[in-house]
Amino acid sequence: MYGFLTSVTTMYRVACRRSGGIKFKFEGNGYWLLVYVMNVGGAGDIKNMAVKGSRTKWIDMSHNWGASYQAFSSLYGQSLSFRLTSYTTRQTIYAWNVAPSSWTAGKTYNSYANFS
Repeated sequence: MYGFLTSVTTMYRVACRRSGGIKFKFEGNGYWLLVYVMNVGGAGDIKNMAVKGSRTKWIDMSHNWGASYQAFSSLYGQSLSFRLTSYTTRQTIYAWNVAPSSWTAGKTYNSYANFS
């Protein structure tokens, strides 16, 4: 009496093709660095992130919200590099010397690194 329609939905994960490197927008103060991560290629996700000052070892950053990560450490006056790991692919990349020692909050810094 009644006809039923069945619909099958298939979802695929596709790599994000981005031109250029990852961009890092800095916020915070002398004891807290908040970094918004943009233009992420590959799977487009981040599992872990760490920052390295020119006078420090790698400092693990905690996830704040969305694509933002934070470090509670005094990093002013140091050039900064970042290590990022993709949640989906587990690929780790290094963005070396992203920001100069004269970096300031409110600015965006570009890298040459990105997920494939």
